[in-house]
Amino acid sequence: MLKWIRDFFASPPICPVNEEQREWIDDRFAWLIEEFGMARLRSAVTVLPTTEFFPGHYHATEDEIHYLLVTVAKYMEVDPDCLWLSFYQDGARGSQPVFSWESTNGLYSEVEDGAYYRIQLNVEGLNDPMSVVATLAHEIGHVRLLGEDRVSREEHDHEPLTDLLTVFMGLGICTSNSVIQEGSWSNGAYGGWNMSRNGYLSMNMYGYALGLYALARQEHKPTWLKYLRPDVRHACWNTIRCKLHSDRRES
Repeated sequence: MLKWIRDFFASPPICPVNEEQREWIDDRFAWLIEEFGMARLRSAVTVLPTTEFFPGHYHATEDEIHYLLVTVAKYMEVDPDCLWLSFYQDGARGSQPVFSWESTNGLYSEVEDGAYYRIQLNVEGLNDPMSVVATLAHEIGHVRLLGEDRVSREEHDHEPLTDLLTVFMGLGICTSNSVIQEGSWSNGAYGGWNMSRNGYLSMNMYGYALGLYALARQEHKPTWLKYLRPDVRHACWNTIRCKLHSDRRES
């Protein structure tokens, strides 16, 4: 085991994303720095899925969800008083077992000429507080990009850009950990297991973006790596090693 660990750290790091993904993330991350500033990036609080940042007890009550909304809005520097929270339901499950890879847990819209922003949450995605946080971060991210006229809905990449913004704003651990969700359900004589995929970035893309986030903040060994799901953590650490290895070769 120790030899395997030594070999891993001694082996040349491999970029976790393909060239097209790398170029897009590099370009858009640089654009976010231009829009919001390097000072904002470096001063961001890295939000962790711990009781230091979120309540220890959660029962999916409306008050608790509203508290999460206010908390996430604060970290993303959005006035929570301009957010209107409501809920919706996709519809009842069928009687057959379900296996799905796509999930819509939230919706964003502007009302009253942009004076308020409506954040809607799917009632079927409220049981996991970190999933709620991830959904809120994405939808409030729309406020920072669409609501503040930084991008338009016509831009083909505005949805993945919104996920990337959550990394920039310090909520990337919460959003990346919620990409894949598993659960079971029962309905009388029927039951099943389902897996849903949330968001617009893959786990490797999140890992690469979090690596850029860490390096921009001069965190070469970020203490928050342990809070990432293993696949995202591996991609993030490989990104950091890859960038540092490349810098050493060029110097």
